[in-house]
Amino acid sequence: MVALLLAGAAGCGGAKTPDLGRVPIPSAPATPIAVTAVPGHAQLVAMGDPVHLDLGAQQGEITATGPELAVSAPSPGQAPPSQSAGSITVTLHLSAGQQEFNAADLTATDELGHGIPLTADAASVSVAPGHDGVLHLSGTFAAGHSTLTWSNAGKPLTTWDFEVELD
Repeated sequence: MVALLLAGAAGCGGAKTPDLGRVPIPSAPATPIAVTAVPGHAQLVAMGDPVHLDLGAQQGEITATGPELAVSAPSPGQAPPSQSAGSITVTLHLSAGQQEFNAADLTATDELGHGIPLTADAASVSVAPGHDGVLHLSGTFAAGHSTLTWSNAGKPLTTWDFEVELD
């Protein structure tokens, strides 16, 4: 009986299995690939993702990061806060053309569609090749989903999507 089991086990490994090939697994790009926003074709991206801009005479890239939150851990036995002060940084880089980068063109909304009041460190900044425009926006952000939208010439061009986690 033992000999029969050994003979059967030896036969299982004796046949060569066919090579079924390999499936390549692509590597993530070293830097995020920027999508392109043009008038009439706005982009929705995650916070931190760059967006290439094709505005005719103006060419460039815009990026928003944050929010950097001023939140501390809750006291023992206390619930986490439902909102926190924070700041978002938006950088506009132009490789061609000039643009006045206005803080009033940036709007934020919470997950219920309510506006989040923002205060900018400057009303506007002039942007040209070699001179990036940076705006810092401060506000109070509720826990949950939010968006930041940049409109150019009164029309939305880029929306960044982000989560505010306070726990």
